[in-house]
Amino acid sequence: MSIWLCLAFLLLGFIAIFIEMFVPAGGLIGLGGFVLMLISVVFAYKDYGNLAGTLMLLLVVVGTPAAVLGAFKVFPKTYIGKRLILQQSQQQEEGYTSYTSEKYADLLGREGTTLTMLRPSGMARFDDRKFSVVTEGELIQPGRKIKVTAVEGSRIVVTSAEESEGSA
Repeated sequence: MSIWLCLAFLLLGFIAIFIEMFVPAGGLIGLGGFVLMLISVVFAYKDYGNLAGTLMLLLVVVGTPAAVLGAFKVFPKTYIGKRLILQQSQQQEEGYTSYTSEKYADLLGREGTTLTMLRPSGMARFDDRKFSVVTEGELIQPGRKIKVTAVEGSRIVVTSAEESEGSA
């Protein structure tokens, strides 16, 4: 096999691994690229001796991680990369908000009613609004009174209000 054919197989292997990073093929394209690289190394050893084979193996061992890192560095700057990767961020000044504890801060200490069984998560109603809530591990039946004990981001932690009334 010609040394140029070995280098072509090596290059095709690199290209296949690059494509595998961005095309969901279940690893088949990457496996094909690995096989092409293996073929190029084996034929370089067989036809051209230890020096050529070792150089080809060195290209594979050093070149593959370098090509993968380079692809992740270069791909976002390409035409296709710019089309696939989100270039904007959602700033609060532009009107974007997230579900933070500030949004649910008014719920702290309020009482509501469970709509579903809380085991430990489920749905509850506070006034006319429904929320996804969690308990600290206890099971609470539907239709029971609950009280919000903590708000952690978008996580609303509740306990049974009926148990706390009975123990007070």
